[in-house]
Amino acid sequence: MWQRPAKECPFNKADGFRYTPDGTPVCVHPERVGLPVGAYKSENAPLTVELHLPPGPSDVAPYLHDVLYGAAPVLLDDLISQAHELIRRDFPTLDPLTVLRQALS
Repeated sequence: MWQRPAKECPFNKADGFRYTPDGTPVCVHPERVGLPVGAYKSENAPLTVELHLPPGPSDVAPYLHDVLYGAAPVLLDDLISQAHELIRRDFPTLDPLTVLRQALS
């Protein structure tokens, strides 16, 4: 269930966007476009996301599938690089390339 937009960011009927009280335009549902919540433009926040692999090796590919298919395209290179490093570190018996292929198939 999606959360409703905050009342602090009223809808402007003239242009169809929502704004903070100081006039900064906002995306009220960033998760719908695959981005974590963040003030990217207004506060120059970096556009990044941090992976947290599940504890069980059999859960890694399904987790990555959900993350990668739900992510904004601009985040994919970083997510794949993080996944490769984390799989090698956290699950040395798994082949990162095989797991990523499973996640992306």
